[in-house]
Amino acid sequence: MSRPNLIVNFLFNPPTIRIVGPIKETTVEKLNQTFPRTTSTAQGTKTAPPKFVHEATPPHWFVKLTGQYCDQLGQSMLCLALLDALEEEGGWVLKDTNAITMEDTDAIQQSTYECLKFFFVKKI
Repeated sequence: MSRPNLIVNFLFNPPTIRIVGPIKETTVEKLNQTFPRTTSTAQGTKTAPPKFVHEATPPHWFVKLTGQYCDQLGQSMLCLALLDALEEEGGWVLKDTNAITMEDTDAIQQSTYECLKFFFVKKI
């Protein structure tokens, strides 16, 4: 019997998050409230905070925190917020992680960008 998998991909900067797998909508709502306040820069007050959108092909949740930035501490805080939300949902176990720093040839202000991946499995 196979166990459900959940993959979370963070791409910085600006923070872009994709969640692939069977995550509860209540958890997504919690992340909608938490993520915009967790970055290293303050969120603009004139616009509504970005929210996760469910995309159909392939099925996943997506949000891009445009206009915001995460230094190393901000990246850690976003990861911690994700782990807290999944712990509240219950049943998810971190199986593996992967982090890559890549050269960004199109960047004006930064020469690299970082990609973090988290792989979770559901406890049975």
